Amino acid sequence: MSEHPDALRLGLGHELDARVAEARGGLSGNDERILAFVREHLDELAFHTAESLAQGAGVSAAAVVRFARRLGFASFRELRERARDELQAARSEERAAVPAPSALGRKIERDIASLELLPQLLGDPFEAAAAAIAGARTTWLLANRETYGLAVYTQRLMHHFREDVRLVDPSFADGLRALGPEDVVLVCTFRPYARLTLQLLAHARRAGARIVVVTDGRAHDFLDDSDIVLAVPVESPTLLLSFTPAVCVLEALAGRVATMDADRTHDVLESTARFLADHELVVDRALGAPRRGASASS
Repeated sequence: MSEHPDALRLGLGHELDARVAEARGGLSGNDERILAFVREHLDELAFHTAESLAQGAGVSAAAVVRFARRLGFASFRELRERARDELQAARSEERAAVPAPSALGRKIERDIASLELLPQLLGDPFEAAAAAIAGARTTWLLANRETYGLAVYTQRLMHHFREDVRLVDPSFADGLRALGPEDVVLVCTFRPYARLTLQLLAHARRAGARIVVVTDGRAHDFLDDSDIVLAVPVESPTLLLSFTPAVCVLEALAGRVATMDADRTHDVLESTARFLADHELVVDRALGAPRRGASASS
């Protein structure tokens, strides 16, 4: 670890000041932008990836890595670990008398921290994605492997208020032959990235469809400048990724699309409600309704 000589007695903010003072003559314009963002969001540094920090500062992920090295850290990861160490030390002091959180408690804490980052990370791209989907002839949901469940859930949400929302079967994707410039393809892909998803994404782009990608970073080589990218944090204290932030974004996206054409949404909701009622597909059971065979007064 390339630890600053005074790191043990300096808080992270003061340590950054000391490192910046030593490196100031060699800092670029991008470095200054990153530094300003880090100082303003120092409490969030422990939860950022290089990509999410780059998005917040308006620079590239490579610029974030160079910034960390100019301040004397071996990598961005070392800078983030320094922030995490300080955060953990602060929490230890605050919770000295409180038992360590359970695995579930740690998962909840991490998810809350990730969720709180979303408005900052996704403001403009989120609105652009909603507008693209609201104006599309057809919205196609594309995912594979673990992330396929996200696509299924999103398609089920959107079908309530949009008639032509199609879920791509990754084992039989022939329907994508009908793609055109009036369509939107909503792609969900997280590490490890499914090869077939990336191949179909490239096909959709060649067909001229508008692309919205929900993924874990903005610097992937499978992304294009024309794509609308919703980069969400998926880090978790468990062995698996956390899709809690992705579900939150997809639910919010569906809700936002629904509000962009209220009349159309109302018409499709009414049609769906009639269909459900005509075929008795759901049970509308009021709270407190008596059980079958029981009197209302029992």
